[in-house]
Amino acid sequence: MRRLGAVLFVLFFLFCCVISAGEYYGWKTPRWSEIESMLGLDTAPAAVPAAAAGQTEIHFIDVGQADATLIRAGDEWALIDAGDTDGADRLVDYLKSAGVTRLHCVVMTHPHADHIGGMPEILDAFPVDNFILPDFSLYEKKLTSGLLEQTLEKLRTQKANGCVVTTARRGLEITLGSGSLKVLLAGVKTDNINDLSVCLKFVDGGFSCLFTGDGEGPVEKELLAVEPDLRADIFQAGHHGSSTSNSARLLEAVRPAYVVISCGAGNSYGHPHAEALARFEKIGATILRTDTQGSIVLSPAEGGGIAVKTEKGSG
Repeated sequence: MRRLGAVLFVLFFLFCCVISAGEYYGWKTPRWSEIESMLGLDTAPAAVPAAAAGQTEIHFIDVGQADATLIRAGDEWALIDAGDTDGADRLVDYLKSAGVTRLHCVVMTHPHADHIGGMPEILDAFPVDNFILPDFSLYEKKLTSGLLEQTLEKLRTQKANGCVVTTARRGLEITLGSGSLKVLLAGVKTDNINDLSVCLKFVDGGFSCLFTGDGEGPVEKELLAVEPDLRADIFQAGHHGSSTSNSARLLEAVRPAYVVISCGAGNSYGHPHAEALARFEKIGATILRTDTQGSIVLSPAEGGGIAVKTEKGSG
């Protein structure tokens, strides 16, 4: 009996290795999300009720220890990053539930798996008008990622159908409804993939949000040096609330009313770090977290201010 148990354990371990390798290299194996669905274990992130037609809103989608942010301005949508591979199908479902049929813009801040895991599925599910890539020439090593190769292959199909694919550069701006999404910094020369992160600012009237991806100290230092106006109502915490990002200098320049942290419950990185949380509190920002509140939607409130809706309440 013990021998049988050992054999079954080894077989299960090998099965897990094959499935995980298949997702990374693009082999024709079932995805974890498909297996979860067959077993009835999948739980799609619930779409927070959308605002009225024509309004502006930012969805910080609960994709666990990963990033996926959906912006709506009028009838146009933009997606910044696409979570990890395990949640790809659930991310597609969230976008459809929110009312997305076409993406005017998709941004890949940097090619880590927790930011591009769902990109192939997103590119299969929705037509895309504009796609912004990080500046890979800034990376001092060779980029090797089966997931990135899959994404670029899907992107070639989108390009053949009219999608405009652009490498990020400072000053690049995409109009989105009545607002705009502007590249403030296209990463820095680095051997750290996090520091390829594209830094963006979304502005629609008096409503604004700053995104720095997983950019760490060198990115924040350069952003402060080149951009005179970093003020924003909302700041998506850098690198899931890591202490290696979210410097006091950057936060003083942004002075956000809200900081939104995209992170997974009980994650092994300890995000958000206590040092970063202390910095957010010091500037008086209201802190919102996907690990405790689920998906979060922020929008301009009638009469001024910002309206907040969350999937799970205050957590």
